[in-house]
Amino acid sequence: MKLKCIGISGTPGTGKTSVARTLSQILNIPHIDLSSYVVNNNLYTHYDEERSSYVIDEDKVRVGIINLYREKGPMIISGHYIEIIPRDIFEIVFILRRNPLELIGILIDRGWTYQKIAENVEAELLSICTLNAIDEFGEDIVVEIDVSSKSLDEVVQEIVNIVHRSKTSSRGISIDWTAMLSEEDLEKVLKFIEKHKA
Repeated sequence: MKLKCIGISGTPGTGKTSVARTLSQILNIPHIDLSSYVVNNNLYTHYDEERSSYVIDEDKVRVGIINLYREKGPMIISGHYIEIIPRDIFEIVFILRRNPLELIGILIDRGWTYQKIAENVEAELLSICTLNAIDEFGEDIVVEIDVSSKSLDEVVQEIVNIVHRSKTSSRGISIDWTAMLSEEDLEKVLKFIEKHKA
């Protein structure tokens, strides 16, 4: 099988970079972290002080990644705004999902502001990364992976099995935290979001 690019997306704190780096080593293809690529190549319009993040120039990023793909061939491309990349260079796009309660703890440990954590936890709860990917790529190449309470090796092996087609996978949305969390846990998540979101 001639492989195209593999996309790895998900809200911050789901393990995109670690999974992509490990997958890159196993499959022996380069890894491009979109956030680093944008900053290193000045592919942003400005820095948003309030959100502590760069505002990307989507057209420049698209052109840059297409040129990189033409030059290097298959790559692992990771980032939480992967949907800006053209569909035709992707073989498959994995959306890493994490239990919102776990995600809160991870982002607190990273020292993020509670407002920024609340925004990202809400995005995870509402499947925003998955919905954006499906909207741009269609359900047929989008696969969700629940990384909650799993080791890096377990997550990577699951992805490798899907890439090599030794494991079947459901496409589109398969993870709904509003249905999967207990009533008590869902209430904790919603209260956190309500208390800290601007």
